[in-house]
Amino acid sequence: MKQAHSFPITGVVPQGKDGILLSFGIPSEHQEDFIFKPGQYLTLRGGDDEPVWRCYSITSDPQINNGISVLVKRVPGGRLSNWLVDNAKVDGHVELLPPAGSFLLARPDNPVLLYAGGSGIAPIYALARQALEQGSAQVRLFFANRDSDSVMMRVELSRLESDYPGRFEVVFWNDQERGLPTAGDLTRPAEDLREADVYICGPDPFMRAVHNVLEEFGFDRARLIKEDFGAAVQAPIDGVGVDLAQLTVQLNGQAHEITVEKGETLLAAMLRAGLNAPHACRVGECASCTCRLESGQVNRLDSSVLDEDDVEDGWLLACRSFADSEELIVRFL
Repeated sequence: MKQAHSFPITGVVPQGKDGILLSFGIPSEHQEDFIFKPGQYLTLRGGDDEPVWRCYSITSDPQINNGISVLVKRVPGGRLSNWLVDNAKVDGHVELLPPAGSFLLARPDNPVLLYAGGSGIAPIYALARQALEQGSAQVRLFFANRDSDSVMMRVELSRLESDYPGRFEVVFWNDQERGLPTAGDLTRPAEDLREADVYICGPDPFMRAVHNVLEEFGFDRARLIKEDFGAAVQAPIDGVGVDLAQLTVQLNGQAHEITVEKGETLLAAMLRAGLNAPHACRVGECASCTCRLESGQVNRLDSSVLDEDDVEDGWLLACRSFADSEELIVRFL
């Protein structure tokens, strides 16, 4: 089972007007657990009164062993993001879970078309660097931001343009000056790269717009790959599970009684009831919602986080578990 560890902050570099590049030192005894691939993310825990878990994409190069960096941007209502931007300091400490995520380069040698909105540039930049280093003939990036002062990773992108002239191209889009991009604006970078694999990351409306426009433009859906933290988990096979369950959640020393509807994950029920249950990715990769089944039965979906011994010991991921008895109790440590 993935375990969280507290690691020192080794760098805090401003990015745009409301973001930071946050770097961590990984001690030698933990380096094997923190091996990562371009496009993956870390899950961080921090905050004041009630710390929360959130996912942040890794920007550092896995081939260079000098720690791990993630991009953090201030967002309205972003409890951890805003706390990190305001409070992160060198020599401070933040809890980290090992790298996770499947937003990976499928075919490094294939032409690559990238779409990033705001802080979505973090995994997109990592994929661009990998594609260029491993030999993709052409890499093109459409990078949308609210305004020019919001642009993150500008220096790093400029360095890639200098290192790979003729192979890497960035199309910067400024909403404040040009308005939201139209279908024509989004398809223009794709006109001569119709065989490219497409990777998309950014706010949900941006990702949906790019995906829909390019699919209508003729791109195969299988080649349109989105980074989607919090994607909905599919319910188990119809007919499995109970129609309504009573769930007792033992959290922070208190017991909360809530209901779980058929086809609803335990985590979704907790959040619907207003509980501050630990969570981040919501798709069974980060391990932040790991809890223990004290009584009752659940239907678990497969995950990369828990092994057979963990399951036998009663551990489950709330984001990938469904009630399979009318009463159950789970406990967060």
